[in-house]
Amino acid sequence: MSDITLTASVRSNLSTLQSTANLISQTQERLATGQKVNSALDNPNSFFTAASLNNRASDLSNLQDDIGQSVSTLEAADAGISAVSELVDAAKAKANQALQSESADDRAKYAAEFNELRTQIQDIAKDSGYKGKNLLAGDGNDLDVKFNEDGSSSLNIMAVDYTDLANGSLRINEIGTTAAVSAVDNNGTLALGLGTGTDNNQTFDLDGAGAGVSGTTTLDSLADFSTGGTISISTDGGTTTNDFVIGTTGSTVDDLKAFVEANGGDATVDISTGDFVVDTNSNPLAFTYTAAASESGAPFAGVSVAADVAAQDSTTQLSSLSAFDAGDKISMSVAGGTAVEFTVSATSTVQDLSDFISANSDATASVTGGVFTVDTNKDALSFSTSGTGSGFTNTDIAADVAATTGSMWESDATIEATLAELDKAANDLRAQATTFGTNMTVVENRQNFTTNMIETLQVGAGKLTLADMNTEGANLSALQTQQSIATSTLSLATQANQNVLQLLR
Repeated sequence: MSDITLTASVRSNLSTLQSTANLISQTQERLATGQKVNSALDNPNSFFTAASLNNRASDLSNLQDDIGQSVSTLEAADAGISAVSELVDAAKAKANQALQSESADDRAKYAAEFNELRTQIQDIAKDSGYKGKNLLAGDGNDLDVKFNEDGSSSLNIMAVDYTDLANGSLRINEIGTTAAVSAVDNNGTLALGLGTGTDNNQTFDLDGAGAGVSGTTTLDSLADFSTGGTISISTDGGTTTNDFVIGTTGSTVDDLKAFVEANGGDATVDISTGDFVVDTNSNPLAFTYTAAASESGAPFAGVSVAADVAAQDSTTQLSSLSAFDAGDKISMSVAGGTAVEFTVSATSTVQDLSDFISANSDATASVTGGVFTVDTNKDALSFSTSGTGSGFTNTDIAADVAATTGSMWESDATIEATLAELDKAANDLRAQATTFGTNMTVVENRQNFTTNMIETLQVGAGKLTLADMNTEGANLSALQTQQSIATSTLSLATQANQNVLQLLR
C-alpha cells in the first residue's frame, strides 16, 4: 500500500475516522460487559485490586455456606433438647405417680413406663444430627465454625452426650426390674461322722501348793516325794512298766522329765508353766507311785493319760466311719435334674466323694476340722443315701443368691432419688439450651456480618471496574456523531482530487 499516495487532508480525516472507530468499539465493549476494566490492559492497578477484592468475597461466600450449615446443626440440636425436655417432664410425672401409690404392682408398671421414656430420650438424642454432626451424641461431634479465610477466627461448639443416660452428660438411671438383694453364699454341712481330733494331756501339780517348780527342783524337797520313792510308768496297760527311783543324790524335775520322755513312747513333757504337763501324743500312759516312807506321791498315784485322737480328713476311708458301709449309694441331683450315684467301696475316701460332687456339679466340697462342707455356688443340690449312711438323707442345699442392685421403686426413698436425678437433668437441659442459644447468636451474627462484608468487597471491586452505563451510552452517541462527521469530512477531502480528474477529461 506504500505506492498509494494520499493527500494530507485525506490522511488526517482517515486517521480521525480510525480513532473514532476504535473508541466506538471500546465503548460498545463496556456497554456489552458492563465493566470499564475488562483486562489488565485496560487498567492494571484497578484490574488486580478488583480481582483481589472479588477473590476474598468468593472465599467468604464459600465460608458463608458452611456457616449456614452450622446454623442448621445448632437448630437440630436445639430441637432435640426441646423434645428431650418434654420427655424428662413426662418421666417426672411417672415418678410422682409412683410416689403417690402404695401398690407394688402400680409402681412396677410406672417404673416400666419410666424406662421406656428413658429409652426414647436416648433415641431422640441419637436422631438429632444434621449432615453427620450431632451435638447431642458426645465424642467426635464437636462443631468447629470458621469465620474467616485462614481460620484464625472461629467458634468451637462442644457436643454433649445424651445418647447414654448411664455414662453420658445427662444422668438418669434405669429403674431395675427386681428389688435390691444382698448376695447369699449357700452351703451345707453334711455329717460324715468324721472325728475332729483330741489332744489329750495331763497336768501334774508336783509341789502340791501351786507355787510351781523348775527343772532344777529336787523331788525329795517336795512334800509328796522322798528319797527311795518309785514312780512307775506303763505304755501298754500295765504289762510292761519302767521305774524311776528318786535318788539319794537328789533327783530333779528335769531328771523325771527325761525319764518320761524316754519311756513314755512318744510322750512329751512341758514344765515351762511351773507344772509337770505330760502330752501323750498317740500312746496312752499309766502312772503309779510306791512310797519309801510316809510320802504319798499323790500327783502320780494311779493316774492315766489317754492317747491323743487324730483328726480324720479327706484321706479317711468312708467305710471306716460309723455313717457308711461298703455298698452304700449316695445319690445327688443338681437343680432338680436327673440324679447321679456314688457307690461307697471298701477303699473309697472322703476325697473320692468330694471329687464326685465337684465333677458332677459346680459345687465344691472340703473338710475342715472334721466337718464336710459343700458349697453349691450357683446350682441347688439334693442328696439322699441308700444303706446305713444317714448324713446325706434328704439333704437339700439351696443355690447361691447373686446380689442385685435394682430398685423397682420399692420404696419412697428410691423414687425421691429418681426425682432428684430428673430435676438435675431438667436444669442441665436448660443450661445446655442456653449455651447452644449463645452459640447460635454468635454464628448468626457472624453470618450477617459475612454477608455484609461480601457485599462491601463486591461493591468496592465494582467501583474500580464497573462502567457508568449512562456515560458510556452518551459517549457512544457522541462517537457515532463524530464518526458521521469524519466520514463526511473525508468525502469532502477526496472531492478535490475528483475535480482535477474532471479537468483532465
